[in-house]
Amino acid sequence: MSRIALDHIESEPAAFDERLELAADDLGEDVVSTDEARITGAVERSGEGYVVDGNVRGTAKLLCARCLEPFEFRYDEDFEVRLLPVEKAPTEEETRLEPGALEVRFYQEPVLDLAELATEQFLLAVPMKPLCSETCRGLCPRCGTNLNRGSCSCPPETDDRWAPLEEWRPSN
Repeated sequence: MSRIALDHIESEPAAFDERLELAADDLGEDVVSTDEARITGAVERSGEGYVVDGNVRGTAKLLCARCLEPFEFRYDEDFEVRLLPVEKAPTEEETRLEPGALEVRFYQEPVLDLAELATEQFLLAVPMKPLCSETCRGLCPRCGTNLNRGSCSCPPETDDRWAPLEEWRPSN
């Protein structure tokens, strides 16, 4: 039941509790793999559309942006999305976004695809620069050694343009 027919929802909210597999190929280059995601919540009629309140949670393996090592990422995201028929979409070329405007989705068919919604919420939860830890030291830019595992044997980098200033350095 990863799809819910919206036109059957009238006065009572329709609850959902699904376990879904998110396709790692659709989730970006930082995602190595994902475990089963769980999406729970309810959809109810509201005015000319519907409101979906829910939560999506699970784990995934991401690549650290600094050291390129995979690490476990846990997400647990609450969401509220308004669904409106595509006829209600703004027609102006430029539309000023108001607070909450990004939580509105327009549908052509009155169907809620839970897998698509879970994927969208997962993508919003993934950081722009995933880090295995805030203190990740990354890779040596010369030899590529993972500096979290130890130092590399590269000599310290010097800039010859600063050499004339060395004679001004006070001797101890």
